[in-house]
Amino acid sequence: MTVERSSITADRTPQNIYDDPAFFAGYSRLERFGAGWTKAYEYSSFMSLLPDVAGKRALDLGCGAGRLAHYLAEAGAAEVIGVDLSERMLEVARAECSHPRLTFQRASMEEAAFPPERFDLVVSSFAFHYVADFLGLVRRIAAWLSPGGLLVFSNEHPVYLSRAAADGWVRDADGAPQHWALDRYGDEGLREESWIADGVQKYHRMVSTILNDLIAAGFMIERVLEPMPDAELLKRRPDWGHEGKRPFCLLVRARKPGG
Repeated sequence: MTVERSSITADRTPQNIYDDPAFFAGYSRLERFGAGWTKAYEYSSFMSLLPDVAGKRALDLGCGAGRLAHYLAEAGAAEVIGVDLSERMLEVARAECSHPRLTFQRASMEEAAFPPERFDLVVSSFAFHYVADFLGLVRRIAAWLSPGGLLVFSNEHPVYLSRAAADGWVRDADGAPQHWALDRYGDEGLREESWIADGVQKYHRMVSTILNDLIAAGFMIERVLEPMPDAELLKRRPDWGHEGKRPFCLLVRARKPGG
């Protein structure tokens, strides 16, 4: 079933919504953009999954404005390559995140190609839900990793993404969110939503599909996180209290056997 699902969607041309001027202008106003990346909801959870990167060769897929890639270079990685489809994002990355051990390449995740065992670490922050053929992608990543290499990524949580984020909240009379109305969870595939702009394309797949595709690609899953707001986060952002009513993001650390 997994192979059939992936082959059906594999030929879809990737959407480059981040190069749309209106979308980019809206996205650049988000708190998490650029220097604000450490304020992202999932930041501490993602960082907890990273290994010691000193001396490692790293790849950041969907690197965006380059902050994570720059962090890896600053933390001692021997080499970091950041890949993104958006030229607007890469312009910001090159201007604000330059480092002698960091280079950026323009390509979609579907187009990116590297030799076998090229990297020790592959990371991706909130980008894999833009890819139609997830199984195909993680199989390619597994080939790029050296034995014992790690994949660490975050994704919009399937419970959240199943609604295409249009507005899954069931609200009270005052408009306060009370419950998240899960819908079409098992109906995997393309979702188009209005988020900053109309027609933003993302791909919903169940948690089981994500984990089983990683296993099918040969990975050993080491850690899975579904972060919820804690007291420290709520002290800074009390308006995020309702995030505890449903998972917003899914984070995974998986290892290629060997090494």
